[in-house]
Amino acid sequence: YQRRVRGIPSMRTAILILSLIAFVALVTSQPSKPVWPTSFSASVSVRHNDAYERHGFFRWFYDATKGKDRFDGFREWHSEPTFVVRIYDHSIGREYNVYYHRDSVSCYTHRINSTIPKPNFDAVRYIGVALIDDEPTYHWIEEVEGRTVQYFETIKYREPKRIDITNRRETRSETWIFHAFDQCAQDPELFDLPVAIRLTCNSV
Repeated sequence: YQRRVRGIPSMRTAILILSLIAFVALVTSQPSKPVWPTSFSASVSVRHNDAYERHGFFRWFYDATKGKDRFDGFREWHSEPTFVVRIYDHSIGREYNVYYHRDSVSCYTHRINSTIPKPNFDAVRYIGVALIDDEPTYHWIEEVEGRTVQYFETIKYREPKRIDITNRRETRSETWIFHAFDQCAQDPELFDLPVAIRLTCNSV
């Protein structure tokens, strides 16, 4: 039995106090601007304010050296939930959509006509710390020509946690939430269509 000397904090209390001081110093300092990763895989959910836009959940793969994105997930196609692989080849400006049915595969390709959120952070400003799913994050904001982008990144690893996009002109908004994030090199074959699918892909 050890008697604690009155007025002297325990070791656990001292560590807690020091950790709190370190955390306060971290969150009150001005962090450097974010940098979008050059390659990663992530589990992402998307919410829209448009009643006609369905919420989505998918896997996202990205490799800047190849200039390609890939999205794997389910979406409704011909009134039926269908597993879809979408590959964006930015080097040639084309998008490939592959629909996997029970006993068939359909592929359609066209020019890229949608925007994938990849902030460059040139005009962002830091506005403080926010909690996303109880995790402390750096909160950044950019306002350009009627559009507002809010970007939240984890303090510990500086990885994307959430992106909010609001277009006031079109009264549209969407939120991208990153549930898992792995910043590492991706298998190059992930971004290549199997030969049989590529040769039968329909241009629309």
